[in-house]
Amino acid sequence: MLFRRNKEMIHFSVRRHTVMGIASFVIGIVVILGFIAISVISGLKGGKGGFILGLIGILLLALSVTGFVLSYKAFKKKDIFYRFPVIGAVLNGLMTILFLVIYLLGI
Repeated sequence: MLFRRNKEMIHFSVRRHTVMGIASFVIGIVVILGFIAISVISGLKGGKGGFILGLIGILLLALSVTGFVLSYKAFKKKDIFYRFPVIGAVLNGLMTILFLVIYLLGI
């Protein structure tokens, strides 16, 4: 009687990874790699990267905000794994703050 199985004890989860969470994670990685690339290019040019690098930086900022919004939307879904949305939110949030600080210091 002690080891009696009850139907209530067995739970099958329908949790899954969301596409938005994975997309947010991938966007975060792309933004970090893009930031490293434009930083290296700017350093090689002695800080005189010009308009193109600034435009790429602004596009990376917009991409980072998009990734953060995607992870926020992924949090609203039910029965999901939270690994990718959390990592995507952290990466994109930190990169958004970093880009805003760089641009505010540049003004």
